[in-house]
Amino acid sequence: MKMEELMKKCPKCGCKDKKILRKIQDEHRAHATMKSILCEECGYEFQSEEKED
Repeated sequence: MKMEELMKKCPKCGCKDKKILRKIQDEHRAHATMKSILCEECGYEFQSEEKED
């Protein structure tokens, strides 16, 4: 997701705050991939691991 897309307002509630969830890959917690990007107010899902496939 580009920086311009991260700065956009949520289409549901208009909030600009987002929460980025990561998926830890190993037991040492050294590597992670992005799991999803959610709106903090309403929980709208901007991007997720499942949508990219």
